[in-house]
Amino acid sequence: MHSEHHHFHEIPLAGPDSHALRKAYWIAIALNLAFVVLELVVGRISHSLGLVSDAGHKLLDVFALVIALVGFHLASRPSMDAKRISAVIALVNTLVLLGAVGMIIFESIGKISQPEPVDGAAISWTAAVGIVVSGLSAWLLMRHRGDINTRAAFLHMATDSLLSLGIVIAGIVISRTGLHVIDPVISLVVAAVILFNTLRLLLDALRTLFRK
Repeated sequence: MHSEHHHFHEIPLAGPDSHALRKAYWIAIALNLAFVVLELVVGRISHSLGLVSDAGHKLLDVFALVIALVGFHLASRPSMDAKRISAVIALVNTLVLLGAVGMIIFESIGKISQPEPVDGAAISWTAAVGIVVSGLSAWLLMRHRGDINTRAAFLHMATDSLLSLGIVIAGIVISRTGLHVIDPVISLVVAAVILFNTLRLLLDALRTLFRK
């Protein structure tokens, strides 16, 4: 990770780029919503509270994508200040991310003090699908990161891939060693990475809003 400052510029809000961005949003929303359903089902079947909790986190990401898409539509109107609207939506997204981090930390601390037995294999395979979904969503949004609004959505997907990777590793370790406490420890490490990137985005959004 590096600490460079990011300066965001508006992307074209009409024409082929606009159509491509809207399409990327809708595909990402559909993929992530489908994964929420999959994770809930597998979590219930395997009695994995971790997967059910992560499904709730993923649902927050779907919500963030919807907010970003709404903000993009508003910014597309000629009478709107696109930069400021994008910054406001990005600010909302950072608050959603901070809420998700809080949930991860809360759940992780609870599991460290009272680890629960889970199906490590089910966790790993399901989280692996999550990596594909988040990675594909991030790739779809990557070429449109010049807009701070879309950059917030991209950050959600990119950090989700890290979280899913941590869950895959946790599942493998649990399967081989039976050390269930590994799961919340990895979740805390990933939460720290998400928090670092989210705070950077929050500062960028605030700078845009208060710039004269």
